[in-house]
Amino acid sequence: MPMLDETEFAEVAKLYSEAVKGTKKFRETTGSDLKHPTISEIFLPVREKYEQLTGIKGLHENAIMHHRIAIYGPTCGRCGKPLRTPKAKFCAGCGLQVKAPEV
Repeated sequence: MPMLDETEFAEVAKLYSEAVKGTKKFRETTGSDLKHPTISEIFLPVREKYEQLTGIKGLHENAIMHHRIAIYGPTCGRCGKPLRTPKAKFCAGCGLQVKAPEV
């Protein structure tokens, strides 16, 4: 699954934040229960930006917010999955012990 670098993530995060703020303001001013517009419609710009950046269509907006390279560690030398954090001491996917990150 394509991950976002910090520049790309900043663009997506801005759209996500605007959608959240817009939703709160809409609900406060109208008393709406979010049936119209739907949550899907409100967060459409987030999904469209991710698709534009990665070519992947239809990923849920909350999942997109977890596709940021900086929150994960390097890939595991055995299984190739990213480590769960930059400071991970083992791979959660296969259990390989990883050299402690340098501080």
